[in-house]
Amino acid sequence: MKLHAQVVCVVAFALVVALPLAANEQPVKRAVLVGINDYTASRLPAAAAPPPPDRDWQNLDGAVRDVEVLRALLVSRYGFQPANIAVLTDQQATGAAILDALDRDLVRPAKKNDVIFFYYSGHGSQVRNSRSDEPDKLDESIVPADSRLGADDIRDKQLRRIFNAVLDRGARLTVLFDSCHSGSGARGFDAGLRPRSVKPDFRDVADGANPGPRPENRGALILAAAEDFDYAYETRDAAGDVHGAFSWAFENALRDAEPGEPAIDTFLRAQARLRLDMPAQEPVIAGNAEARLTPFLGARGEHRRARMPVAVEKIEADGTYVLQGGWVNGITVGSELASGAVRLEVTALRGIARCEARPVPTRGAAAPLPSGTLLDVVGWAAPPGRPLRVWLPTAPPNAMASSAAFEREAARRKIRWIDDPTESAATHLIRWRDGGWEMLARGKAAQRGDGEQLLGAIPSGSSLFVQLPAPAHLADAIDRDGIELTSDPRAADYILGGRFVGGRIEYAWLRRALTAADRRRLPLPTRSRWSDAPIVLNDAILRLRRIFGWQQLEAPLGGGLPYALAIRNAADGALVDDAVLVGQSRYSLVLRVRSGAMPDNIEPRYVYVFVIDSGGKGVLLFPLSGSVENRLPLANEDAPAARPPREIALGDRGSFRVTPPFGVDTYFLLTTDEALPNPWCLEWDGVRGGGEPHKTALEELLALGGMTRSPLRTPANWSIEKLIFESVPPPAAGKGLR
Repeated sequence: MKLHAQVVCVVAFALVVALPLAANEQPVKRAVLVGINDYTASRLPAAAAPPPPDRDWQNLDGAVRDVEVLRALLVSRYGFQPANIAVLTDQQATGAAILDALDRDLVRPAKKNDVIFFYYSGHGSQVRNSRSDEPDKLDESIVPADSRLGADDIRDKQLRRIFNAVLDRGARLTVLFDSCHSGSGARGFDAGLRPRSVKPDFRDVADGANPGPRPENRGALILAAAEDFDYAYETRDAAGDVHGAFSWAFENALRDAEPGEPAIDTFLRAQARLRLDMPAQEPVIAGNAEARLTPFLGARGEHRRARMPVAVEKIEADGTYVLQGGWVNGITVGSELASGAVRLEVTALRGIARCEARPVPTRGAAAPLPSGTLLDVVGWAAPPGRPLRVWLPTAPPNAMASSAAFEREAARRKIRWIDDPTESAATHLIRWRDGGWEMLARGKAAQRGDGEQLLGAIPSGSSLFVQLPAPAHLADAIDRDGIELTSDPRAADYILGGRFVGGRIEYAWLRRALTAADRRRLPLPTRSRWSDAPIVLNDAILRLRRIFGWQQLEAPLGGGLPYALAIRNAADGALVDDAVLVGQSRYSLVLRVRSGAMPDNIEPRYVYVFVIDSGGKGVLLFPLSGSVENRLPLANEDAPAARPPREIALGDRGSFRVTPPFGVDTYFLLTTDEALPNPWCLEWDGVRGGGEPHKTALEELLALGGMTRSPLRTPANWSIEKLIFESVPPPAAGKGLR
């Protein structure tokens, strides 16, 4: 969607116009949500006009679920009334129906200060426009459900006119798209991921009309799920359900957002999660300071409850409580909730916004809780960490014997042989899957056949990576604890890929869809060391599993401190704003108040900072001498009424020097209401830190890095946040700089 010169693919707009509320005036919140998985048009009447040439309308899997999750969030977290949310899914979402809903449910009823929201999840594309002012003469578009029958895409210029009509009425407009129109050539090891795009429609619309000002020029905040040269993808959650990768990351960020959190901070939460799950997809944010500092779907200074109480809906015949509250409230299976002396334990989640619970046995009989009773979370159960998903293709020895033949034939056909797909992206990938060879090329369906057939289909001048399968004895040597084998490479976090180089076969764990340029912004290594030794490959996957566990560790909602972790260069005191730390240099840790309003009072919490380096080692940076002088902010005895400081320097105790191994390191800020008796549980090098017993459930969870086999109940009073930096060798070392 080309509503901004630098953001044209999978655009998620947050268009915010700051207008004061009149006295006693309550804005109405309205939304139209569109999600299309089904592009078959099988139940729609044929159009009179002939359909366009084949645009490769592949069905999607996660768009309808995106709408379901977002609808629950709008009701539970943002105060939308269900009656004011219009939903169009699958074949309901024709081009005419989408335009009608925009006009009927958003434009015409919009009044000053109303909150208006439009969301689209589905395919994106481009439409030929010979009179466009864009250099490529292509308008970006969203693809309706009847596109296969010849219906026109809805172009960005049409949408701009509609959005301006809403803004003209003085309403506060937010628009979010999860779709894409195109991407560049092949990236790294993409494993056949499915992008949300179809081929352009080259029927010329010849539309030279002025669509009006760009929305961002009227106070727009534009969030893009991918850069203009990248695809947007779908992903799977811990239960295996499919979502749009950006939608799922952003929906989690909305759920976890602090009260009154600026949109820029919510975006950064989503960006970090997206990088963990779909590393090659890079979201973008654009907009002025006013828009970035305004909370998503809210006004400046608006605060929401971070810990929302859960309400009793009903009691079923067997004594099970059905509660209005679930994933959107941060509730997990095993959590305990209380109202007075009555305590309930959550036994199951019902969808997104409801759960089931059973009474916790007590000595005395307690009266049943009536419908509408509010409960607070008194014990939060950390959910079991999602296993690290790996694809481990195996093949008989005769399949391995063809390695040298592949290389010789590629050289004869003048096809460039790629030794490492994370260092140099290949245009073609040949791999062993389901008992035979298949070839992948960007924008084309997988081809199956023998090696000679597949190589014969690759044009000269192309590049090729042949991913060799593993022998059975190597696969059997891999530790399966915390590891989940998947038969679908698209669902894998890492793939055990073999390569033929220097006359021998060796293997590495490969992160999908990566190139060397991606390393600086990714919390997980792009690959492990190449080796043919089972012990080396097994050690590598165990280290990757631990790093992954820490990256996905969840914490209770509601709260940490209103401070974010930052790093200053000790030499000149400058903030590190490029996410690069130089080897042998000294740095200091600081806590800086988040964007937005500073609270008058802050309840102090115990603060811990530790780092997990690129090799998987954990190092405690603050405090260094146990839980001493780390309850922050410190009370000002000379001026007890003074406001808390906007920045807290952790002093010499928060000073550190960057040493090898160099790579991507993740810094963690942990805050708790109660001190950790053994903070060295945050340190390890293959063994649990400090050798001391873990005295609390929280320490046990932290020592395991979230990789538990069952829910582990902790207090509901701690938080954890992450910050990613790249450490590089000092300039004198030269070779290692990237």
